[in-house]
Amino acid sequence: MKTLRYLLTVLLLTSCIGWVSAQSVNTLYFLENAPMRHTINPAFQPVSKVYVGISPLSYLSLSSGNNALAMNDLIYKKDGRYITALYPGEGDKLADRLKHDLRSTLSLDMNLLNFGFRIKDFGYFHFGISEHLNVTTVLPGELYNIVYNSGTIDPNGREFYLDKLSAQVNDYTEFAAGYSHRINDKWSVGGKFKFILGHAFMDLRTTDLTIRTQPDQIDFHYYAKVNMAIPLLTDLPEYMDSKTVRDISKFINTGNLTSVFRPQGYGAAVDLGATYKPHPQVQISLAVTDLGFVKWNSATRSLYGDSIYTGPVVHYRDLNSNTDDEYNNGLAAVGDTIMAVAADFLQNGLSALLISKNGVNRMLNTRINVGVDGNFWDNRIGVGLYSSTQFRDRRVYEELTLGAALRPVNWFNMALSYSFINGRWNSMGLGLSFMPYDGLNFMLLTDYIPFTYADIVQENGKNLTIPYKMKGMNLAFGVTIVAGTNPKKADKPKQPDLAPKNGNI
Repeated sequence: MKTLRYLLTVLLLTSCIGWVSAQSVNTLYFLENAPMRHTINPAFQPVSKVYVGISPLSYLSLSSGNNALAMNDLIYKKDGRYITALYPGEGDKLADRLKHDLRSTLSLDMNLLNFGFRIKDFGYFHFGISEHLNVTTVLPGELYNIVYNSGTIDPNGREFYLDKLSAQVNDYTEFAAGYSHRINDKWSVGGKFKFILGHAFMDLRTTDLTIRTQPDQIDFHYYAKVNMAIPLLTDLPEYMDSKTVRDISKFINTGNLTSVFRPQGYGAAVDLGATYKPHPQVQISLAVTDLGFVKWNSATRSLYGDSIYTGPVVHYRDLNSNTDDEYNNGLAAVGDTIMAVAADFLQNGLSALLISKNGVNRMLNTRINVGVDGNFWDNRIGVGLYSSTQFRDRRVYEELTLGAALRPVNWFNMALSYSFINGRWNSMGLGLSFMPYDGLNFMLLTDYIPFTYADIVQENGKNLTIPYKMKGMNLAFGVTIVAGTNPKKADKPKQPDLAPKNGNI
């Protein structure tokens, strides 16, 4: 189905800029022998005496999703077959899901180099270099209303307001040094200092975006501000119109490609953490991570424009066909109208004026992590509750995860978890961290393994299997060199001392 391809594309583009509060994988909290567990609380100490990661594969974490839509909101079964939410008579259901803003985020964390080592039995040092990418978009709910209701008969036309449209991008490298100290059998504390080199930054926010639709005409009025620090974009003119935007390649400094590696900002942050054991089998942990900011060397511009599109207009409300082929062709025509209107606006209706080059300070996505867990049978079994609260773009995101861990030996950990906020009672988390032999640690974990799938019949007759009730996903894996956790030595029972004492047998 052509409609299915369109919707799958939209969903993938949306969910790839996901919600899941753009976080590290929460199941990592329950894997005690995972070397990178200290990233969620600097007071945690790895089991191994030494660990070294020397490539991006040593730890790679990706999370994505959104706050409103799952696949079953866009494609669902009716009268024995799957139909789309844009099928005639079905649009009201999707409109109800999109009453509020569609907020999406994407996070990618990649370690380039990391290592740590234990000093005696109390202290552990950590050092690392990592790359971080965070993307956030906000699409007003009114955006869907334009597509769905713009064709409603009104002799004076209809106006739609998209004042909350925004997008933010942060890309930076982090240099970290940390230390954890076990004070006694009850208390451990840890801290980490991070120096940050910013590579790319953009913050776009609309304050006035009005779209007026008529049967044969669409009017735009647009005003926004954008802070931007992008490599190679140098010597941009103070005033830019649509022609300048189209010729932006003339202002790219291709003669000096080394400027790609020139920092666009500097910053600093700290991680602080502590653990407390009120009972030998119970542990309480608290941490604050990424408490800091980046000073971006950005320029602030105002974007504004007016445009009148007078080409052919096909509205969603015009789609009254009773056959799939006619409806798909009509929906494609609606898509063509949207693309033509956008192209016309970029061609004729956009201007930009430089306001300031003073730069801007931006806080990092600070997180508060709290955990309570109990461990039994000589620490071979553990259960716990982990809360992660993130402060991102002046909003608060919360995730609560219940987990259970199995640790039959110190070189193998397995964890199962359930995350309450995004789980929708339709997924579970799984984590594995093991060392098949002394020298390497393998780790794989995710918070959201879906339970429900749908088989959609494609045009070629083959089934397409998709997760059906997921708003987001996350995944982390890593391969780390470790020492001091030899499973053979750890599991081998101690032999009695039969050596003679004082010369006597």
